[in-house]
Amino acid sequence: MSLRWKLMLLLVVIVGGATTTVGILSYQSTEDRMMTEIDNSLGTATNVLLNRRDSNRPGRQNNGGNNGGLIVIPDRPLGIEQYVVQLTDRDGNVLGATTGISLPSMKLTVDNQGVERPTIATLTGADGIHYRVRAEGFSVGVVQLGRDLREVDNVLTDLRSRTILTGAIVALLSAILGWVVAASMTSRLRKLSSAAEHVATTGQFDVDTPSSGRDETARLSRSFKEMLEALSRSKEQQKRLVQDAGHELRTPLTSMRTNLDVMRRHPNMDIAMREQIMHDLERDAGDMAALVEEVVAIAAERHTDELPQPIEMKSVVQSIVERASRRSGRDIVVNADDSIVIANHHMFDRAVSNLIDNALKFDTSSQQIEVTIHNGALTVSDRGIGIPEDEVQLIFERFHRSAASRSMPGSGLGLSIVADFARAHGGSAFARNRIGGGAEIGFSLPTAHKSSWEA
Repeated sequence: MSLRWKLMLLLVVIVGGATTTVGILSYQSTEDRMMTEIDNSLGTATNVLLNRRDSNRPGRQNNGGNNGGLIVIPDRPLGIEQYVVQLTDRDGNVLGATTGISLPSMKLTVDNQGVERPTIATLTGADGIHYRVRAEGFSVGVVQLGRDLREVDNVLTDLRSRTILTGAIVALLSAILGWVVAASMTSRLRKLSSAAEHVATTGQFDVDTPSSGRDETARLSRSFKEMLEALSRSKEQQKRLVQDAGHELRTPLTSMRTNLDVMRRHPNMDIAMREQIMHDLERDAGDMAALVEEVVAIAAERHTDELPQPIEMKSVVQSIVERASRRSGRDIVVNADDSIVIANHHMFDRAVSNLIDNALKFDTSSQQIEVTIHNGALTVSDRGIGIPEDEVQLIFERFHRSAASRSMPGSGLGLSIVADFARAHGGSAFARNRIGGGAEIGFSLPTAHKSSWEA
């Protein structure tokens, strides 16, 4: 069963159930109220009848009955045609009754103290008519005063019919309304389902998804669209990464293939030439290894399960700097405040290492490399060749290498990793030329207060 049918049936059940409950309660309440009024009127009428005396006809008998001459039974009791009277002795024998009336005999209720109490019941007379009857004792027997319930039955029957008809109409209207509402609610879901099936079948993310509206399904639709756009960007980035990596790998591979071919054709070349070729092969192998390592690092960091955590930039950067200084033999100084950021620790370590390695590669002087940390911004300053002004915004693109750096080792991925890291953590990467020569490259991240994450 589709979601649309389920929603429609749910609305019908809820509305139908509520309507039925209200109808039943209304019917019972009306019936109880009418019976209460009739019972009250019977009580009043019984008192009037028992207190009534007719001196001119002290012994009138109806239907041949004898009640001791104490109660006169008129043809129209109390002037109301709906009322009927029947008198019985204590054994249930009829003493007298309204003309044409024969009711079942009733016994009085006796309480714990032995006192007779009036009894009220609904009886069916010999004429097949329902009567509401009140039985109360008098000196020689029991007086049963009844009221014809045909009008009440007609009212209740009409009320019952109207209730059933109203319930049916409400159920039909709720079914129609439920269908309209369900169709409206599920239209976006159906489109999303079709879009998901299209993506699963074709692998294409350029599908149209509904984005209008402000309810939950509209939000889901917009989120689904954003997810498809993110997947499309990721797929495009992966495609570009593979294409760029393949392009970059061709250069060292071509160089290695050429050098190997030269060695094969000239097995008796002099030692100096052989050493030069071996040096070139080692360089090309190193470039390929560095490129593969960077590509693997990008893939690993993109799919890492490590959660962001608070990082005290000064202490972590100091540890990275010490490793780089021992490896390169260069003097690297750190000037830092107490900035704390929330980031993936491994990605933070790699981004800082890439910045320092980049500075060491382009700064061939013997002067210090400076690392400055201020309010979440980390800047690595060198005194190298600087950045051409028209390439300041390009150095963070993958595999971009300026004309001055193409002869240097490297994959062209290091700074792009820095930019990806900064964007992934709500920050940004920056680059500028240093006053006095060299470059200043780094990233800036939102800071966190120590008390907020220690708590």
